[in-house]
Amino acid sequence: MPAAAFLYAPTSHPGAITGPGVASVLINGMPAVCLGDVHVCALPPLAGPHPPNPIAKGSASVLIGGRPAARQGDLCGCGASIVAGSPNVQIGG
Repeated sequence: MPAAAFLYAPTSHPGAITGPGVASVLINGMPAVCLGDVHVCALPPLAGPHPPNPIAKGSASVLIGGRPAARQGDLCGCGASIVAGSPNVQIGG
């Protein structure tokens, strides 16, 4: 099972998940992140502005705050993947 993602988890472009996250659910002391939470990408745009993008894929079976939970390996709208997650919390689906 993939590792659970949390606020400020790094992404592959590089960048990070900036939230807002779900403050009532903590993963290793940080808010859990879900489908729709924002990723800020530091990759220079090829053409035009590169605005923040939402997490575009999450768990099909685990909801946090009513939204699919994000995990290591899930994708953001710009194609970046979440590259790190919790060392001891896994989320299926």
